Amino acid sequence: MLRLVGMVRNILKIKKKYLFALAKLLIVAALFGVIFYAIDWQDSYSRISPEGETIERVGGQIVGPWDRDTVRFRADGASTVNTLQRTTSNTGESLLISPGFLTYLKNLDLALFALGAALFFIFVVIINSRWWYLLRANGLGVRFLEAQRFGWIGFFFSNVLPGATGGDVAKAVYIARRCSGDKVRAVVSIVVDRIMGVLSLLFVGSLASLLVMERFPVFASTVWLIGAGTLVFCFLLISPGLRRLLRFDSLVVRLPGRIGNIIAELDRAVLHYRGHLAGIGGWILASPLIYTLFVGSLFCMDRALGVGVSLADYFFIVPVAAVIQGIPIAPAGWGIGEAAYGALIGKFGAATLPGVPGAEQLMRTRGVALSVLHRTHVAVWSLLGGLFVLIDRQAHPEDGPVTGGPGAR
Repeated sequence: MLRLVGMVRNILKIKKKYLFALAKLLIVAALFGVIFYAIDWQDSYSRISPEGETIERVGGQIVGPWDRDTVRFRADGASTVNTLQRTTSNTGESLLISPGFLTYLKNLDLALFALGAALFFIFVVIINSRWWYLLRANGLGVRFLEAQRFGWIGFFFSNVLPGATGGDVAKAVYIARRCSGDKVRAVVSIVVDRIMGVLSLLFVGSLASLLVMERFPVFASTVWLIGAGTLVFCFLLISPGLRRLLRFDSLVVRLPGRIGNIIAELDRAVLHYRGHLAGIGGWILASPLIYTLFVGSLFCMDRALGVGVSLADYFFIVPVAAVIQGIPIAPAGWGIGEAAYGALIGKFGAATLPGVPGAEQLMRTRGVALSVLHRTHVAVWSLLGGLFVLIDRQAHPEDGPVTGGPGAR
């Protein structure tokens, strides 16, 4: 009887696991459905009256560049290509050119795209260096190039496992094997690095929100509230006064033996960083400069596509979207990121196009195109981490493959 009950429990656990995975896939599919339904796939142009009303909308295909004063356009069902002029006519009518999603990608400026890709590569190297600093501060003796290699491996798995945190799981497996004598402190360095990353993003976003407070007070206030909450949590981790007030240490002592020992060991590893607050604070204060590379990467690709959002607005958009797409649902946050960039660029971009009918829809299409382009390029960069995985497998053939699942050791 007990054996039967055990079998039933195991079956229910397996079903629960697969149902949870299926639910996540359905959420991602629904997100993609909503996103791609909400963007324009077909090229079109509209004649706009002096009062801002759409007189006529014609669907078709843009032939060649879409962002010139003169645009070549083939209407649906037509065999000839017409030339459209953006200039306002004598009657006061204006012409609005609305490229579809694929037209933005087809007219990509490769030089600006390459510059954006280079900025992102430098950004990842610096972020890996931040983690290396934490490893060194904890006395783990990991070399700079080792930290870079493990960082790129984690970056590779971020594009395979759900959410940006999926790569942290894989990175934890590799660094725990490298620092087998002190696995806890090695793994805690990843957690602290992740917290520093979130704080850095919120710091950059909070500074940038001052520039958009009048235009988007709700967005800006939300970022400040989240930043304040995260800061309080970090103080809780390291502040002796707050720990005494909340009786944190006494709570840990009362936990069951094994769980209490694990939490106490993790707590000691975190508290070790109290002696390095100046260095950690320096990294966070330098984050506006560091994340300028990330923001600059998006901005260059914005200009490569012709999106048209200002650099100042990207200092707010990028940190917010980066935090949102870290939600562990889909690999690399696909779907989540497109929703975030589409919504934010739709709102911010529409504000730069006053009086243009359907401006938010137009900019949302550009935002999704930018997100897809940038994240596809990120996936290509992550293949460098995949190469390091293969090299590591050659060096350690006796070790099992890293799956990144909860049971990984």
